[in-house]
Amino acid sequence: MKNSESVNKPSEKTDSGTPAIKVTGLNKWFDEFHVLKDISLSISEKEIIVICGPSGSGKSTFIRCINHLEKYQEGVISIFGQELGTGKKATEIIRDNLGMLFQSFNLFPHLTILKNCTLGPIWLKNIPETKAIEQSLALLERVGIADLASKFPGQISGGQQQRVAIARSLAMEPKIMLFDEPTSALDPEMIKEVLDVMIDLAESGMTMICVTHEMEFAHRVADRVIFMAEGEIVETGPPEQVLKNPKWDRTSQFLQHVLSHKS
Repeated sequence: MKNSESVNKPSEKTDSGTPAIKVTGLNKWFDEFHVLKDISLSISEKEIIVICGPSGSGKSTFIRCINHLEKYQEGVISIFGQELGTGKKATEIIRDNLGMLFQSFNLFPHLTILKNCTLGPIWLKNIPETKAIEQSLALLERVGIADLASKFPGQISGGQQQRVAIARSLAMEPKIMLFDEPTSALDPEMIKEVLDVMIDLAESGMTMICVTHEMEFAHRVADRVIFMAEGEIVETGPPEQVLKNPKWDRTSQFLQHVLSHKS
């Protein structure tokens, strides 16, 4: 059981149903470098997964493969039971189910905050502009920056831009959110405002995979923590076990290194 500060997430999971994400035998090479080595993982709907590990362990590559931003040579990835192949069908499955937040904000600098959020729903999901505006304003309110809707990305802080990026992803109504070290490019004082939004998503029951070194966040919201090293899943389990009492030396060494840099 998590501590008293843990998020009170909805308890129901799809234990007897289809996993939100199922990865089987995933292997990827960059030329001769074997970056992902036979990764298999099943994630339930509404489950919160935190992936951590040293630089170069394959964490970001792994979630980029799930979103088909990286090609992989072997393995099967399924989203709600639909196997991702190649071509238009895979693109549609990803568009209908997955949202992703990156280290960089990737906002269009020449568009207002509001237009950054409405562009995808209007052009990719054919949502009427008035409805897209209404939904996007509600999402900007949810992430605490509705008053910035008419500004441009260059006029707001990095933490605010990352919250815009979250709102923009949510505007596409994803069932699963992938986070690739979303706070790593932020100044320390801006990290909390982004993590607070992610905690709110966890409370709402969003299925989430988060690559992050924010161990307090992991302990607070994760159902499982996965430690990766050298392209493999070395250790997986509840936060209390992996973060407080890891079974493997590589996990302990990594956590000591991360915590020493946070202190």
